[in-house]
Amino acid sequence: MIGYGSTVRIGRGTTPTFVEIELVGDLELPDEQIDEVEVTHMKSPGRRRQFIAGLIDSGELSIPMNYIPGSPTDTLLLEIKASGEEVILEITVGTGGTPEQYSAFLKGYSRTAPIDDKMTAEATFRISAQIEG
Repeated sequence: MIGYGSTVRIGRGTTPTFVEIELVGDLELPDEQIDEVEVTHMKSPGRRRQFIAGLIDSGELSIPMNYIPGSPTDTLLLEIKASGEEVILEITVGTGGTPEQYSAFLKGYSRTAPIDDKMTAEATFRISAQIEG
């Protein structure tokens, strides 16, 4: 199965209005990482360090896209970056996939304008939590 047809939408407001991000490229979904907490003590079995699971870091989501200055996507991302607001990211992988929603803020929005290639942009969102539906 290929990822063709995948979408990313951003929801804003208390009753979210969703807007699809245009011209999205390859997506790498968030990789949650669990912190490890060392709990070694003087009588740890076999003189081995011991660990337990700690807090979960939800990670980041970078969204590569073709860049069109002044487009609805460009305007939306600039607004979100300036406001610092928390938004809902909705990712649907492939055609007909099940949407996943995350609470996040826009950490960075970089844009490039090379002389001999297409213009690209990348929006990086820091995820706070996955929203269970």
